[in-house]
Amino acid sequence: MSGVVLMVDRSVPSLEWVQRSFPITRSGLLDDRDVLVHSIGCSIWNTFGHEKGYMAIVECPAPNTHAADIRSDSGWFKMHQDHPSCLIEFERYQGVQDQYKIECKLKNLMEACSRWEFSADVLILSIWSKGVVASPDLTALKTIFYRGFTSSKGLRIQLPSTINVILNRFYFVDNGTSINLHDIKSELLK
Repeated sequence: MSGVVLMVDRSVPSLEWVQRSFPITRSGLLDDRDVLVHSIGCSIWNTFGHEKGYMAIVECPAPNTHAADIRSDSGWFKMHQDHPSCLIEFERYQGVQDQYKIECKLKNLMEACSRWEFSADVLILSIWSKGVVASPDLTALKTIFYRGFTSSKGLRIQLPSTINVILNRFYFVDNGTSINLHDIKSELLK
């Protein structure tokens, strides 16, 4: 197994792990209402981080706000360290109409990483969808990652090449009365 595949596999939960640890995702009891799936997703990422030996912090605020608060859905810290090794955003994606939203989430991850002085080795943009939806525009996401961007406060954000960005997808099936987690896929954006 290549080093890149191994890194991705170690950084994201398997379908079996999620279904075992969060049985509501496969029980036929999960409704797509309000932000319940988002809360479950954040819980999945924090629990997985804890199981991997990290202090996983929900709503992890980036320092140096410059009047622009950024909180990653999950931040994983090595024990006895004051900076994260991994930052995660979990967001609903229902097709091309949500492309801009996930591009903003990628930018938030990148800016949070910058504010943490690039301490994170891995950034995970985790998106979930229900039913069959168009794939996100990977070229647009990769362009943001490789070229960087200027933040709303005028700061230039560019990540060093040592940081990996993973696009992770949770696929739910809608059975009319509830949704069930059907699959999880991940790929390296760089």
